[in-house]
Amino acid sequence: MTVPRSEHPRVAAWLENFAVSRRDTARLLIDALELISETDLRRELIAATLALLPNLAGPVAAFPAREVSPGESAHAEGRAGRYQLLEPGLPGSEAVLANILTGVLREGGGSAGLLGGHDLESLREHKVRTILLLDDFSGSGSQLIKFHKALRRHKTIRSWTSYHLIEFHVLAYAATDKAARLLRRRFGGDKVHILRACPTFEGAGWTPEQRAEVDALCRASAGRRNKNWALGFRDSCALIAFEHTAPNNLPYILWKVATGWNCLFAYKGVPNDLLRLFTMRPDPPREPLIGSAGAARLSQTMDLLARRVYDAGNIAEVLRVSIAEAERLLRLAHTLGLTNARHRLTDAGRAELKGWRAAHPIRVLPNRDEPYYPKQLRAER
Repeated sequence: MTVPRSEHPRVAAWLENFAVSRRDTARLLIDALELISETDLRRELIAATLALLPNLAGPVAAFPAREVSPGESAHAEGRAGRYQLLEPGLPGSEAVLANILTGVLREGGGSAGLLGGHDLESLREHKVRTILLLDDFSGSGSQLIKFHKALRRHKTIRSWTSYHLIEFHVLAYAATDKAARLLRRRFGGDKVHILRACPTFEGAGWTPEQRAEVDALCRASAGRRNKNWALGFRDSCALIAFEHTAPNNLPYILWKVATGWNCLFAYKGVPNDLLRLFTMRPDPPREPLIGSAGAARLSQTMDLLARRVYDAGNIAEVLRVSIAEAERLLRLAHTLGLTNARHRLTDAGRAELKGWRAAHPIRVLPNRDEPYYPKQLRAER
C-alpha cells in the first residue's frame, strides 16, 4: 500500500513549517507535484531521441544543455575548438543527459547518424548537419537560449549557421507552456520537440480560492529577501521535480534553506530518503474501447475541446499524459469522426460527449455556473 506523501517523515516535517490552519494549503502544493524517476526520464528520452534521429539531417551532434556564464563560448578558440563540457564547475543535469546520450549510442543511435564527439574538429570531419540540444526541463526557456548563444559564439559554428550548413533542434523532456512558446519563436515550431507539458498552478485543478491560498502561502513564506523566487524562477509556478534535481522553477518554499526551517529539497537537491516517492510511471493504456481507460481519456479530451482547449500541451497537462499521447488522442478523435480537422466537435462528437457528461457530472464550484479548470488552461494571448 502506497504511503501518502504527507505521511513521509521529511514531508511531514516540512508541513510543520506552517501554522496548522495553513497546512491543508501546503498539502495541496505537495500533492500536486509530479515526481519523475530517473528510469522514466532515461527511458522516454532515449526512445524519443531514437525516434527523432531519422527525421533530422545527419550527421547529428547532440549536446546536453547546461548553464553558461555571460559571454562564455561552448568551444575553445581555434579551428580544432575543444568542447568545454563541464567547465568551470561540477556537472549538474548535463551529466545525467550526457549519460542518456551514451545510452542512445548504445541502442543504435550511431547507425542513425548520432555522433559521439563534440569538438569542432570532429564535427568538421564528419560534416555535421544538425545540432540537437537536449534538456530535461525548461521552465522559462532561458537556459536553452543562452546555451544556444554559447554554441554560436564560436565563429566556426556561427559561419556554418549563416551559410545554412547546420540547423538547430531542441528536445526537452518537459517544458512549461511559456518556455515552449519562447523556444518555438527562437528555433521554429518544427524544430522544438517536447515530450511532456510541465504541470503548473494553472493545471493543478485547484479552485480559484485554493489557487489564491497557495499563492499567498508561497509569497508569505518566501520572505521579502526572496520574494522574486516565491513562485519559482520568473514566476514559472512549476510543479515538477526529478530524481536528480528539483529545479528552481518550483516555488521557493519547496527548496528553501534557512535556520529553523525544515527543508524539503535543500539546495534544489533530492535527499536519499525522498527517492522512494519517485516511482516509475506505468505507460497509459492506449485502447480506445468503450469502458476502458483509453475511452475515458478520449472523452476527457473531447470535453476539453468543447471548452475551447485545443492545445495538445494543455490537454496533456490536465490528463497527466505525454504531449505525444495527447496528440494521439486528438488524431483518434478525428479518425473516429468525432472532430473535424480543426479539432471542433462534429455532431457525432457532441452526441458522444453529451452521453459521457451525463454519466460523469462535472464538478461546479459554489456560486458559479461553469467548471473551473478548463477555463484556466486556455492558452495565453
